[in-house]
Amino acid sequence: MQFMASKQPENSLLGPESDSQRTLYPYVTGTSVVALKYKDGILMAADMGGSYGSTLRYKSVERMKPIGKHSLLGASGEISDFQEILRYLDELILYDNMWDDGNSLGPKEVHNYLTRVMYNRRNKFNPLWNSLVLGGVKNGQKYLGTVSMIGVNFEDNHVATGFGNHLARPILRQEWHENLSFEDGVRLLEKCMRVLLYRDRSAVNKLQ
Repeated sequence: MQFMASKQPENSLLGPESDSQRTLYPYVTGTSVVALKYKDGILMAADMGGSYGSTLRYKSVERMKPIGKHSLLGASGEISDFQEILRYLDELILYDNMWDDGNSLGPKEVHNYLTRVMYNRRNKFNPLWNSLVLGGVKNGQKYLGTVSMIGVNFEDNHVATGFGNHLARPILRQEWHENLSFEDGVRLLEKCMRVLLYRDRSAVNKLQ
């Protein structure tokens, strides 16, 4: 009597290659986030487009969310990975609030946490496909930083992700100054977003 092991077809769902899958390509993505410090705080802008490949599929995707009492997070890249990051941050803020010690996480702490998360996932070869901008004000101190999908991070007076790095940052370098008023800051961000709308095929004319 002979027993023959049945060979699984190469594309079978039970094959060994289906055991663990990684996000190899982002699907629904958002484009640039631009942020700057002004005299009294932080201004951040992003459009609300969500691209499915090269198709502008969604027109009302929110890519900026308040984090705790002091911070604002903006993200470009994969929308579902951004939702996963927000879940991490909800747990972090909830855990921090449970201490009820009168202290709360500021933008610097949240930014440092995000750098560790992104670098950790990168080391597992399972990155979160996002570039993040984290800004906020705590105790009168303004903070603005960014972190890439592989954990590269820095703090600056103005930051941008995606095409904004190439198209908006030159404008910001030329026109930003430390005593920028709220109105002038808004005008400067509008100028940057207008240039991005003209030049970036993934941008839409609906801003957050």
